[in-house]
Amino acid sequence: MNQKSYENSKYGKLYLIPTPIGNLEDITLRAIKTLEMVDIVYAEDTRETNNLLKYLKITKKVESCHKYTEMKHKNKIIEILKSGKNIGYVTDRGTPLISDPGNIIVEEAISNGIIVISLPGPNALLPAINMSGLSNEKFLFYGFLNSKPSISKKELIELKDIKQTIILYESPHRLTATLKQILAVFGNRKIAIVREISKLYEEIIRDNIENILKISDNLKGEIVIVIEGNTQEKEDKIDYNNEISKLIQSGYSKRDAVREVADKYNMSKNKLYNEFKEN
Repeated sequence: MNQKSYENSKYGKLYLIPTPIGNLEDITLRAIKTLEMVDIVYAEDTRETNNLLKYLKITKKVESCHKYTEMKHKNKIIEILKSGKNIGYVTDRGTPLISDPGNIIVEEAISNGIIVISLPGPNALLPAINMSGLSNEKFLFYGFLNSKPSISKKELIELKDIKQTIILYESPHRLTATLKQILAVFGNRKIAIVREISKLYEEIIRDNIENILKISDNLKGEIVIVIEGNTQEKEDKIDYNNEISKLIQSGYSKRDAVREVADKYNMSKNKLYNEFKEN
């Protein structure tokens, strides 16, 4: 489908409307005008959205559509759009689809020839990288790691060789565990913890992972982790033998130490085990 957003359509249009992630003054004039214009607002959390609309003095019909009900509501939403009515979709905070619901509705709308318009606006990832002190020339936004440690470890192994700055979202109760995993896979890189963006207690902590782990249990609120990219020129300069020896000295068995180092550098365990020479 070749979409020309400015053209009229026999169908209504689906508007993805970013909402403030903290400070309510961050909402754009265009977002306000669009919320006033659309016929219906679908929201991840109707209470959050009704509070925002009340603040903006906008009266609008608000329907629920969150992560677990997108499949259930998608057909009804398409019917409304095909009837010629415009729909605005909002999530709790920030831009829909960016680590938030909305993908299913957008895919369905596009497949039905409906125009989808995404407004620019508030998000957490861009302020976080701009305040991190790390390179923002090129970066990778990954969002949330998988909640299962075995899977998130595999994700980190896939990410460890990326040269660009990496941005993750994380909840406060998982922050320490996630930082420990990043340390184990990436090594002690520079990172920034950016929390409570645009809110009263906004805070940016810039240090290496080991130092931040000393205080991570006390960090609360909505958190973005910004991680320095891999600055190592050649992996063959890594002293695998030394890393395995250090783990053995700290109490690991030879087999477990080899497995940890192999996982960290995405290598063959058998090859590393056979090549390891004890001092």
